[in-house]
Amino acid sequence: MDGSNFSNQSPSQAGANVISGKDTALQSFLAFPFTSDEVYQQGLADVLAHGAKSGKTDGEKAETVLRTQLFYFNRVAGQHLTVEDVRSHQNTVDSQNPIGTMDLSPPSANSGDSETRLLTFAELTLLIQQGKTDNIPNNKVIPETLNDGPPSTSIALVRKKPWEADS
Repeated sequence: MDGSNFSNQSPSQAGANVISGKDTALQSFLAFPFTSDEVYQQGLADVLAHGAKSGKTDGEKAETVLRTQLFYFNRVAGQHLTVEDVRSHQNTVDSQNPIGTMDLSPPSANSGDSETRLLTFAELTLLIQQGKTDNIPNNKVIPETLNDGPPSTSIALVRKKPWEADS
């Protein structure tokens, strides 16, 4: 690459190309299907399983999710967006359209589906560690007591010893 494309441009033109490229990357980021991307969802579940949200405010939780989205998007799309880029774009959009705001929070785990959803290993581990085993789908409660009924009598024949002949 000889760099001739940039040598003929004034510094303001080169800066405009960087800004328009960043705007395109931001639009791609905002349109990225994080909710349906299985690899991202698995990674997010792993991050959350390690206590990334425990004891944090809603703002801190949203910041953590935004950072995971940015990390994943930058890896997949080969971009170099930062949290500041997204925040400045969000502020610009909010000032232009005060009614509509962007929701950068993750989809809730209880999306209202009537069927139970399959938990990831990380989510299952987290529920067990927190003692919330009642939230595990299809989890049967096994009583701690033994069977109170009388034992049954054996109806199987006694097995012969190797030295006993078949008669």
